[in-house]
Amino acid sequence: MCGRFNISMTKGMVDLVDDLGVSVTLAEQYNIAPTEPVPIFYEQDGQRECHLARWWLTPSWSSGPDTQFAMFNARSENLETSRAYKGLFHHKRCVIPCSSFIEWQKGPSGKQPIELFREDGAIAFAGLWDCWNDEIISCTIITTEAAPEIEAIHNRMPVMLDHDARNRWLDMSQPSDDLKDLFEPRLPYPIAHRPVDPVINNSRHKVLPAAI
Repeated sequence: MCGRFNISMTKGMVDLVDDLGVSVTLAEQYNIAPTEPVPIFYEQDGQRECHLARWWLTPSWSSGPDTQFAMFNARSENLETSRAYKGLFHHKRCVIPCSSFIEWQKGPSGKQPIELFREDGAIAFAGLWDCWNDEIISCTIITTEAAPEIEAIHNRMPVMLDHDARNRWLDMSQPSDDLKDLFEPRLPYPIAHRPVDPVINNSRHKVLPAAI
């Protein structure tokens, strides 16, 4: 799963935004938690756009924002069967940029937050988006089974995209069946990890994760 992530304007993040083809400067955000606004990149009529979206999907057909069901992550296995995700998988895919994300590893003394990051660049999450009542743009991050390299930390991971996969994901002419290989439990690039200060367990602490 993915329950917290960070956006730092490192060179890798600048390169990722440039590669996505939208002229925008992202605000730095730390220890982002579900329901908070995050930038998403998507394509409409052949043009790519960047907008802020509430990180907790609010389907267009719903009665409005609701946290009864945990819709900040969408399991890749359910995309074709869920009413909330099926149409979006076909027509409203997005990329969510990330510098690092947090998973919690079970240990003898409790759960230790682990920061996962790409040492040579930024991470691009596969996501879905929707717009409710012409008022709220929202999104969800797609997850899949963890790759062998990180499954000891958590049994799920966000779907991460490299350059070619990002272009395929954002191209709405791509049939959804041709995208399912992106959900295989493998990493598109090396992901490093390190334990960080548990202070970030509290989402009110908007600080960069500090290694311990």
